[in-house]
Amino acid sequence: MDLAKAVSQTKAYAGFFNYPLSEEETHYWLISKKLIPKALINKYLIPLTPKEKIYKKILLKNTQKKEKLASEILKIARLIPLIRLIALTGSVAAKNTKTDDDIDLLIITKGNTLWLVRPLFLFLLSCRFPRRHPGDSSFKTANAFCPNLWLDTSALTIPKNRQNLYTAHEVLQIKPLLDRGQTYQEFITANNWTKHFLANAYSSFSQQNLKNYPNPLSLLFAPLNWALFILQFIYMLPKKTTETVTLHSAFFHKNNLSKTLNTHLKNNSL
Repeated sequence: MDLAKAVSQTKAYAGFFNYPLSEEETHYWLISKKLIPKALINKYLIPLTPKEKIYKKILLKNTQKKEKLASEILKIARLIPLIRLIALTGSVAAKNTKTDDDIDLLIITKGNTLWLVRPLFLFLLSCRFPRRHPGDSSFKTANAFCPNLWLDTSALTIPKNRQNLYTAHEVLQIKPLLDRGQTYQEFITANNWTKHFLANAYSSFSQQNLKNYPNPLSLLFAPLNWALFILQFIYMLPKKTTETVTLHSAFFHKNNLSKTLNTHLKNNSL
């Protein structure tokens, strides 16, 4: 394996998001299918400059402010026992937060309850907090919540057509706010494909043989969940573009950065 190229690609990936990596972060997020000890890449690592260190402190300060805002959402989440996991994603999870960034959320519900939980959660969220809506201008999105990824516990594995380097980063960097019944660990385990892109990062998670047995109670919600899915899908249909919506998942990301990132890595690494 060309370790110099792996380090170069890792730094180029972070550079796409204007995020300088420390030596430890470069090792952790090394783009590699195999575990690589830090000692093997030390000669390719470059310490952060004073300017980069100051810039990262600013990003961290912004992140901490948004994390504090995000913690308030637990007051809502605890009212809905069918929610199994709420986690930060995107720039806040990556600690690469600008002042005008919104706050992206991953929400996992019990099986067959996603479309039952979603309208209730969005209603409660909108009553207390700013929420990002499609087409909002940038001055409206700062500190607004954006629940743009929804899964239920019967569909924790990211679909194969989305299994790429970009999504691997998104999966492994999420930061749980609420975790019920080891759902976070189940989610990471269900997405062990990420180790084929980021072996070092994936190895930092403890490996457990978790089994997600069907919950008989959730089956009772299945007919209502199906009906609410149809109603919400019809409502969304006129505005739907590249979003992917199914009975057990919803990916409300309009921009797929995977192809753009691949081009960037080819042009900006060894």
